[in-house]
Amino acid sequence: MSTLSSIVSIKPSIRAAHYHTYSGTLKEKNRFGYCCAFHLIDKGIGALHMNGQTYPLKKGTLIFIPPGTKHSFHISETEPIASYDMYCDFFEKKATRIHLCFDPEDFSPDLMTEIADSMDIGPLTGALQLTRYPELIQTFINLVRLNRVDIHFKEEIVNSLLYSWILQLINLKISDNIPDYRIQKIIDLMEQFPGTNPPYEQWLAICHLKKSQFYSIFKKMTGLTPKECFVRIKMQRAYAMIHESDNSITAIAEQLGYSSIHYFSKQFSAHFGIPPSDLRKQTNVE
Repeated sequence: MSTLSSIVSIKPSIRAAHYHTYSGTLKEKNRFGYCCAFHLIDKGIGALHMNGQTYPLKKGTLIFIPPGTKHSFHISETEPIASYDMYCDFFEKKATRIHLCFDPEDFSPDLMTEIADSMDIGPLTGALQLTRYPELIQTFINLVRLNRVDIHFKEEIVNSLLYSWILQLINLKISDNIPDYRIQKIIDLMEQFPGTNPPYEQWLAICHLKKSQFYSIFKKMTGLTPKECFVRIKMQRAYAMIHESDNSITAIAEQLGYSSIHYFSKQFSAHFGIPPSDLRKQTNVE
């Protein structure tokens, strides 16, 4: 079974979640977990040693440590790390908060999490810099916070959000194809101001990208050029306005930045297969 097909079968739950400031104790340098561990570095610098590899740690670094994997955290004396830590079961939820073991003699096999034989969690293992993906960072922090509070439907809310977050993470690790916040800013502006002409220079300044980079990242994320995306947003807004307002077709075209009703009608017809005037007639009949 492929990673993608096996990961969707998980039913994740949180065994423990908290904010932790590392102090360089012996327990931080010789340990392994009973379940899947995520660590999101919030501040400081340091390193994680695991499976013969060293992973540098800084703000925004996400670490995934598989269950039963020996690892050690090493911190800077001047800039100790602090992180949001989350320990998860991917299948059966264990009725315990115990998530770490520091001495092999204290090992309790009953506390080990279940991992399906068909599941390859290798793509998750290691470090990933999430600075470019603030939505993933904020969702992770919210998961840790929600797990601490007593609210109605807490388990359902947290588990659903965790499942979605893990799927987004595995997609990022495999394909590097989840929304880039720099491009999302521009799409949000397109949605908010559909009546403006494409301010390309302003968009480039907002993204801090060169023109070629902007077009390349935009196309990779959306499958469209910026112009094609903006036209689609205008057309979707026009369709809604024809249905939901009494404004004339001419007024709608002007609100969406068209100086020519003929050009607006041509684009609308090409996009929806029906002229805007015919759609308005159908709306009035309904």
